[in-house]
Amino acid sequence: MTPTISTTRPRRAAATAASGALALALLLTGCTGSGDDGSGDEASQGSTAGSGSGSTAAAGDGEPGSMVAFDSCEAVGETLGSAIDGLELRDESTATDEGFQCTWTSPGDTADASTVQAVIAAAEAQELDEAAFAERVATISAAEGVSTVDDGRAADLDGQAFTQTGESAGIQVNGGTVVTPHGLFNVTATATNDTSLDADGALDAAFSLIEQG
Repeated sequence: MTPTISTTRPRRAAATAASGALALALLLTGCTGSGDDGSGDEASQGSTAGSGSGSTAAAGDGEPGSMVAFDSCEAVGETLGSAIDGLELRDESTATDEGFQCTWTSPGDTADASTVQAVIAAAEAQELDEAAFAERVATISAAEGVSTVDDGRAADLDGQAFTQTGESAGIQVNGGTVVTPHGLFNVTATATNDTSLDADGALDAAFSLIEQG
């Protein structure tokens, strides 16, 4: 008799990893969650703490520190490269000229829950005045597991970089966030074992979403 491998636990782990990554990324960027997987409510509740005054902007002007103009999450995925190898883009992922929220997770038929991973890239094009920028930096700095990074790339953009590492409910978390006067950018990798990106790699990926000039 051939044993049947249940995929319920891996699927639940994938959903948990994606939900956790989404909530974290939206908290750090201050974006509004709207995912159909149920994580949007949790994420949007968390993101209110990171919301500051500022005006919504649009990508595509090429100004240093602004969001690269991606026309789809598939295009974002091309930039992330090997970080999302073997992962599938979730249906609720969206990309517009004002921002994007793209999530990749292990396939639903993954048999081994210990190999489940998720990666989320989130960004919002937003013009932040000096006060709003300082508020956002303070909010992110206060988040659990966040470290402020002295990074010349951020300094050149009049921005601030952060990394985050941690564990929640057995899910490993590595994230990188950049705030500039023209937007907020985050890449977060989660996994039940080893993530596809460490914190420094996630930060490098976040920079890849930003116009460098």
